[in-house]
Amino acid sequence: MSSLRIGAQLIIWGAKARENLESVLGEVREAGYEGIETSPEIVSKDIMETKRLLVENGLRLVALHMGVGDMGQVEQAVRILEKLDGEYLTFSGPGGKGSEEDYLKCAEFLNKAGEICREHGVKTCYHNHGHEIANGQKGIRLIIHNTTPELVSLCVDTYWVKFGEANPLEFIKANKDRVVYLHLKDGSEEDMKNRKFSELGRGSIDFPAILGFVTQLRLKWVIVEQDWTLESPFKSMLESRNYLKRIGY
Repeated sequence: MSSLRIGAQLIIWGAKARENLESVLGEVREAGYEGIETSPEIVSKDIMETKRLLVENGLRLVALHMGVGDMGQVEQAVRILEKLDGEYLTFSGPGGKGSEEDYLKCAEFLNKAGEICREHGVKTCYHNHGHEIANGQKGIRLIIHNTTPELVSLCVDTYWVKFGEANPLEFIKANKDRVVYLHLKDGSEEDMKNRKFSELGRGSIDFPAILGFVTQLRLKWVIVEQDWTLESPFKSMLESRNYLKRIGY
């Protein structure tokens, strides 16, 4: 078996994660995951209670995920990660119209966030969506070329790379020195025409090849992320976790 650890993004549980974190973490544990990624507001209401729930369920806080733009929120998120022994502060962006100016402002923000995170033993990551990958990867290239490698790493979302008309495995290979963890997200070609998502193994992403490669990179974590489901969140996340077990993870 691989040494990769498998975490769950709580986005699929929606409002339930805010309203009943204890129940959601129980489902995460029952589905076979070892850690979670979520937004700062989900875990910040009562830090000590969140820590207790994580410990009781044998889970780690892997990452907090937020948008770019507010350095005050960065400092708050870093303090949460410190208290909960989290590893990554992950950003999506850049917002706006995705112009070159937007991306350069985003890169500047990421470098500043990276300096704060480094002081507290946390890694800053940038998470791609489809628009950074489209148009010959112009957006993500601007982010990569204008951020400091020691300060800003990549969290690669497999679905959005393919949505942007690139090959996820080749993208990871090309940026292997910056990649520190992945979002495993699946969808068929038809799903991508409608911005729909599917459980791992039901779509068009070649996860055996991707995971085989990143195992060589000695990544510690991959996170299963399905933005929404027509099934129960538990059922969808259990199916994805069982798929990963079937292919050796």
